[in-house]
Amino acid sequence: MQIEPLKIFILLLVVLLVFNISYNYVNAETTTIQYKGQPVPSAMAPSMSAFSQDVCAVPASGGLNTGVFAVSGGTVITDENCVRLKNAKALHDMGLKVAAVSLLCKDDEVWDAMEMSGSPCPLGGAVGDAARYAWWELNPTKFTKLYGNEYKVKNPNVYQNPKAMPLPPLTDE
Repeated sequence: MQIEPLKIFILLLVVLLVFNISYNYVNAETTTIQYKGQPVPSAMAPSMSAFSQDVCAVPASGGLNTGVFAVSGGTVITDENCVRLKNAKALHDMGLKVAAVSLLCKDDEVWDAMEMSGSPCPLGGAVGDAARYAWWELNPTKFTKLYGNEYKVKNPNVYQNPKAMPLPPLTDE
């Protein structure tokens, strides 16, 4: 097998070219770069992503470049209301509906809406009128804020049998 002279010449030329490029790259310390008049490198704000639509975190990042120095950074801010809603949905899906409502009732607006709709928020395992009375004993200012100073909650434990106390007769007066 004989190698043609043209192929040897091309191979030799490629080897010399690679040697020349690598020699110039290795001996680059003789090159001087003038930075005078050039701006400082920019501050690059980190790229942040939540990677999904179903997360309760908001990424935030930023950078500052003053011409003398540059700084950048980032963080993730958790949306607590989003977490509360997701936890309440998980509790509801597991059949723990009272626990789900209790979790949502930590929000004052939800508490007010539940009370004004006639479905008081659960408290200590109590629901309905018993929960309303427990809330009244714990924090009566919540009720005065909604209904005024004259509002009173009746104790549901005081049972009144209508047969034991007959109503007065109706008159046409």
